[in-house]
Amino acid sequence: MSAAQPPATPTGTTRAASSGRPAPAAGRVERALPRDAIFQAVPPHVPLYHRAAVRRRPGFATWLLALASLVSLAALVWVLFWHPGQPWHDRIVGVDAAVSALFALAWLWRLSAVRRDRTVLATAWWELIAIVPLITPWAGHQTLPLVIIGLARLARAIDRCDDLYGDFITIWLIHHFSAPIVEAIKRPITVAVLDEVIDVIKTGTYAENVKNALDENHAELESMVLELLREDQTTGKLKYVPFHDDIVRLVADTVLRLVDGALEDPRTTELISDVIRNSATQLRQAIGDED
Repeated sequence: MSAAQPPATPTGTTRAASSGRPAPAAGRVERALPRDAIFQAVPPHVPLYHRAAVRRRPGFATWLLALASLVSLAALVWVLFWHPGQPWHDRIVGVDAAVSALFALAWLWRLSAVRRDRTVLATAWWELIAIVPLITPWAGHQTLPLVIIGLARLARAIDRCDDLYGDFITIWLIHHFSAPIVEAIKRPITVAVLDEVIDVIKTGTYAENVKNALDENHAELESMVLELLREDQTTGKLKYVPFHDDIVRLVADTVLRLVDGALEDPRTTELISDVIRNSATQLRQAIGDED
């Protein structure tokens, strides 16, 4: 008899689906859920917007960093908008320096934990801006640096609070604000892109390009005209006329020379420019009517 194999440990719905076994219950998935992977082990029957219901179990460090991120954001907002007096300003700057030191240590610990991952700086560079304390001379007394640091701290506060609720805040923000943001910016972007495209199109020398193409394919055009005339039921009877091929080539050469002359005429270039300008005006009016 073969030795009994140990039962497989469920690690997510992907392995369960590949082996044909039903997905484990939601409670079992939550117990087996890794701390840094929320959506990998969520049952497939849970909708995407509600998958954040399977939450992490935050520890003391997570709560501490989330609270510290809110404190640092509140301190910056207080200094930026209410301009407290010197005693309160000194207290706020001291608390902010302590919070910045805490986040600097957390950043160094994280960097040492994932020192082989080169994407940390590329994906969380804004945390370095949020660490800048208000005690820094160039950052604590100028509006623009404070605004930049404030935006970085707001993103950090959302990210840290998001750790408490299992990415629920991020999903909620995307779900509620993505459509209005896209609706607000798509029209200006469309108009700007359209203007750039029209400016590029106006720089083209289309008449000259058509003339060069006709010159390069002169022999092929003559052969095509001869074949079309022979296959046509009405003009095909002209093949019994003496010197039929010579007459057709003469007519084709004459037509091509006339076309070349027309393309070299500045009035043709002006005509094409007018067509492009009128088309651009029509497109702009159509976009304006939709508004």
